[in-house]
Amino acid sequence: GNGGTHVAAHNEDQMRRAIEESLQVNQRQEANNLRRAEVASLQNNKNKAKVVNKKTSKTPAVASANVIDLTGDDSKPAATISKTKRNTAVKSAAAVNAGKAAVSRFSNNKNTTNNNNNNKIPSPTSKTLSQTHPNVKLPTKLQSKSKEEQILRTANRVKPHVMAVDTLLRVLLSVRSSPDNFKFRVIDRSNANYVQYVRDVPGAEDLLLAMNYRRNSHSSKNELRLERHLVDDALLYLGISALEQMRESEEYKLGKKLRAFHAEMRRIGKGQKEQQNLTEGEMEVRLQYLTKCPKEPPVGRGAIMNVLLGDEREKIDGGLASRRFDGDDTLADVLNWLGGCYGDELLERLRSREWCLCDLNRYPILPLDVEKHQNKTLQYIGLFPSGKLGVRLSEDSWRDGDEIMDDIHGSARGLGAASRSMLY
Repeated sequence: GNGGTHVAAHNEDQMRRAIEESLQVNQRQEANNLRRAEVASLQNNKNKAKVVNKKTSKTPAVASANVIDLTGDDSKPAATISKTKRNTAVKSAAAVNAGKAAVSRFSNNKNTTNNNNNNKIPSPTSKTLSQTHPNVKLPTKLQSKSKEEQILRTANRVKPHVMAVDTLLRVLLSVRSSPDNFKFRVIDRSNANYVQYVRDVPGAEDLLLAMNYRRNSHSSKNELRLERHLVDDALLYLGISALEQMRESEEYKLGKKLRAFHAEMRRIGKGQKEQQNLTEGEMEVRLQYLTKCPKEPPVGRGAIMNVLLGDEREKIDGGLASRRFDGDDTLADVLNWLGGCYGDELLERLRSREWCLCDLNRYPILPLDVEKHQNKTLQYIGLFPSGKLGVRLSEDSWRDGDEIMDDIHGSARGLGAASRSMLY
């Protein structure tokens, strides 16, 4: 047993010594290879230096900028070489063309930058619009037209905006009645009413500038000012007459109706948001409508129905109602839900066609006949799987009970929905 153990230990010791000797041999070979490579590199550099010295000895001395010390010995004279020539290998046609294109782009960018920075006159090769398009004529700028034409044009652009027309007319009448009153000749452009009704209306501020109002650039205040010596009675008369004429236009009258309609929508939306202020009779009527509504489907079932009061851009407070309905629920269920939200007044005006209920997911937007389709399912009407209705002011033809005779575009919405020709 001891003999076997001794033999195994001896074998392990021999194996270990063999491995160490092999590693040492490999290390010595690597060191010798490195030394040979260094010697070969030094010899190659010396040969190159000798060739360069032979060439430079036959040529005149060159500038000191071309002197390179190849020996590394300060005591020996430095060897001088000229700049080596670039590689003259043949380039492909694609490489040559790419280089030319890069040079052209660089020169064009440089010329453009110089022209922009130095405001140089364009080169004779650049053509004007009249040269490239001789038959195109640009219209004259509004500021270049006569004062009379400026006033008439700007007043015509303002006419659909009721509050802007009324505000401008009031300002001009005040200036004409009291031209010496400085208060009437200054307009604060940061005023909340001016910002909401006048500043961003197309043509409104241009009309004031045509009346000789000027922006006050010498003051930190953001205002328009009409100096006393610039008050022109003829321009005031023309501006007032133009605005009064705009108040007789169909666009102004329609804007007046829409403004009154949205005031009604705000009143109804406020009543829905402040239900605690309702009387007992109003609360009882709304609860009766809600008892007629089907149970609302749980989350994940049915489709959400959104109803907007008035134009979405008006952002009426309390003017959005939302609820889930199933596809087999009817339009009457939606009307009962609206009666529970906004009261009996909304439904009465929808049935009388003073107002109308429109499907906002279709184009063109047309009113729904709530009497004709109240027993139709939401899927049949096209309000499932998504519905977006809006309460809008009815046109005169719809209010008078006329049928829609316009060409009906669009297609049915959703599986199982009726075509537009069946609904209108």
